[in-house]
Parts: sequence; C-alpha cells; structure tokens
Amino acid sequence: MSLLPLALAASCGAARNSIGGAGDGGIDVGDVRSTGGSATGGSAAAGGGAGADASVEPARSNDAGGSGGHLDASGSGSDAGPTDAPTSANDAGPIDAPTGGNDAGPTDASTGGNDTGPTDASVRTIPSRHAALTSASKLDLLFMIDDSASMAPLQAKLRDRMPDFMNTLKTIPGGLPDLHLAVVSSSLGAGRFADVPGCQPGTQGNANGAFQHAAACTGLNPGETFLKSSANPSGGARIENFTGGDIAAVFNCIANLGQNGCGFEHQIESVRLALQRASFPGDENAGFLRADAYLGIVMLTNEDDCSVPADSDLFDTTMQSVADPYGGLQSYRCNEFGHRCDQPMPHGVAGLPLTLTGCRSAEDGRLVTVNGFIDFLFSLKPGHPERISVAAMAGPTTPYTVNPYTFMLGNGSTEVQPQMAHSCSTLGFAYADPAVRIQQWTAAFGPNGFFGSICADDFGPTITSIAQQMVGP
Repeated sequence: MSLLPLALAASCGAARNSIGGAGDGGIDVGDVRSTGGSATGGSAAAGGGAGADASVEPARSNDAGGSGGHLDASGSGSDAGPTDAPTSANDAGPIDAPTGGNDAGPTDASTGGNDTGPTDASVRTIPSRHAALTSASKLDLLFMIDDSASMAPLQAKLRDRMPDFMNTLKTIPGGLPDLHLAVVSSSLGAGRFADVPGCQPGTQGNANGAFQHAAACTGLNPGETFLKSSANPSGGARIENFTGGDIAAVFNCIANLGQNGCGFEHQIESVRLALQRASFPGDENAGFLRADAYLGIVMLTNEDDCSVPADSDLFDTTMQSVADPYGGLQSYRCNEFGHRCDQPMPHGVAGLPLTLTGCRSAEDGRLVTVNGFIDFLFSLKPGHPERISVAAMAGPTTPYTVNPYTFMLGNGSTEVQPQMAHSCSTLGFAYADPAVRIQQWTAAFGPNGFFGSICADDFGPTITSIAQQMVGP
C-alpha cells in the first residue's frame, strides 16, 4: 500500500483511499490502544511492552550510510546528525529544483554517505549452503510481518499455510528442531517526526522492534514474548512455553497483526532492532537469539523497505507537493530517495508513465543501506554466514513503472504526483510494489536466500519452499 498521511487520495482517482481507509493506498489509523509502549496487533497491551519506555534499549541508528551494526552498551550509533538539505538518491548534491537527477557520485557527509560504510556487495563472499538440520539443531526463526493498510488479506493467506510450514519442519529426522519463533511488525515510526498519521510513538505504528504477542493470544504463557519448543531429554511431550495445541495455531494468533501500522514500512530496521534488543538482558526480546543456533528470517510485505535513520527528516510533514524537495508525502518518496535506476527517478510528472530498468538500492541515498543490514546479520554468526537463512514474500522487482496520480493535499487542493504502479496483483485486492531493496537483501545469501511473489494465489508452494530452505539439503 502507499502511505497517504497528509496527501489524501483525490476523488477523481478511483483506487487510492484516504486516512482511515484500509484499501489500496490508504492508511487505517483504526482503533489502536497501547499502554505499554509495545503495540500488539490491534489489541490493548496492558504493560508488557518495552517499547519506548524500555529501561535497557538499544537506540536506533542515526547513520544513513549503514544499518546500525552493533551498538555499544550506551546505545549510541554513528550519528550523521541532521541533514543539511534534502538530497535525491540519484543526485550527489542538494536538489536545487524538484527535477531529480541520476548522478551516481558519492554524497557529502551531511547525507550519510557510504564512503566508509558497510562491505560492498562486490567483495562479499556468498555463503555456502548450510547443512541439513536435525532434531538436535537449534533454529531461531523471526517473521517480519507488514502491518500497514491492505495487508490483512495477505496475513490471512500466510496463516492459512502456516501448518504447511511447520509440517515441513517436522520432516526433519526426529521431528521439529529446538525452535524459537517470534514475530515483529514493519512499523517503526517515521524518523524524527511524531505527527505522521498512523506512525506515532506509542501506537501500533511504532512497535519499536518489540516482538508481537497480543494479549488475546492466551496460548502463549504469561510473560513470554516468543514461542519455544524443544525435545524433552527425558522423552515424552516436548517442552513448550505455550498451550492450546499445535505451534502453528499459536503462531497464527500472534501473527495476526492487522493493518493499522505505519505506512512507511521499516522492514529492515524493525528486524535489526528486534534482534539487537534480543541481545540486551532484561529486554522483552531477550533470550531469543542463541549463539549456537541457526537464524532464519522471513519477511511478508507488499511494499519495499523504507527504513530510515532515527533522526531522518525524509517524512517531513510540511512537504506535500512536487514543488517541495521531498515531493508528496506518500510512499513514492521512499522510491525516489531510496532507489537508483538506469534512468533518472522522476520527481515531477513530466514524461509519465515511465518504466525504469536496472533499479536497485541507492546505498548513498536517504535510507539505511541494505549492505549495512547484511553485515549486521553476518556479525551475529561470525565465521558462519551459512547459518543464516533469509526469505521474503514481496512484490517482484519488475515491471518498475511510475505513473501520474492525482492526490489531495492537506490544504484541500489537488496535485498530480508520481506514484509507483503495482508490479503484481491478484483477484481479491492482493497487490504489491517492486521490492528492490528486499530482493537485493535475499540475493546476498545465495543458496540460503529465497524471494517469492506475495501475489501468488496460494501461498502453499512458496511457504513450503521457504521451510525446505530452512531445513537444508
């Protein structure tokens, strides 16, 4: 979905919805109640969440040139400071006029460039295929589930096929491995701005990397934030921290996040922060990561990653027009300042519709870098990158087409602005936009990476393939 927090869809456009709508392009701020900082689906959270009030909490990275990596105990990242001027991902210098550009040169220091940043993908060694798991293997498995508007039907399709995923894991000789299973949402606020509708602190729109475990999911034992299941050394029933039946059923409850989250999805940063918090004793995510376990990450999302540093000004709510350096306050902003293509990314609507080619992450743009996130994950398994498996069900990277679309601005006027066309769609309002950065992430893991379309009519074959990848050859 495309976020339209202040730039509301105009009535002359048929598909996009305004604030409060959960359809294509809308953002449903819904009825979100949270008292503990950790938003848990659409349910009221009675304490339980560390959220913004955690006593020990790693700070978000302020480095636009990386994905944060490990922070020291104080939680201080590499602080690029406030930006000096909005800079397009395709332009090395500040924007003098809202025309975009395609200068691939490095950004200056004020834009959080990548001159001394993460490992370049061209010199990174692609991991080998990991060994087949056994029932004695440990697997820490994290699902990142997009909870923005339009995602509820896609979440339901995942839940329908989660038993297939678990049944595949059960084919391991001896049965399920020693499993930790957690869920994190894509909602992490909107940079330095607390006034973007649907992304405000203390709501579902900013879950702050906390594992999701709605209070209504009574199958999960009190005080637990993720599922645990391991063989009993003495034989008999498995040792588990949940009741009420099969692990897939309990997972389906905690994975039912709804679609009231932030429309500027932070898939990468939400996962990074969740795993970073898991390393802090006393945090509600603590205990999930085990040094001797395999790590699996699965993303379900219908838009590309739009992760920004914590102090980013990319979502400045005072900029709503193509006459402004950042353009309209909607999801295309993430494309313009987070992607680079063979052709210049349009800032205005002249020449649209336009299909672009060769699109990839702009690693010197306004978003955190994909390479920095990859390096962070590799740092969790030093010397053993093959112990990490990643997968995504998202939008195909092509076609990558920008269309003109009429939006209503916050002042009531209308304006034609660039907007991404869906790269896939199905009956029943399932659709997705090109997930360029997410596909680039999965590709870095070679045989341990999987990318599939979220627009498949049936998730069964895809979810089974992901589970088979986790199991190994």
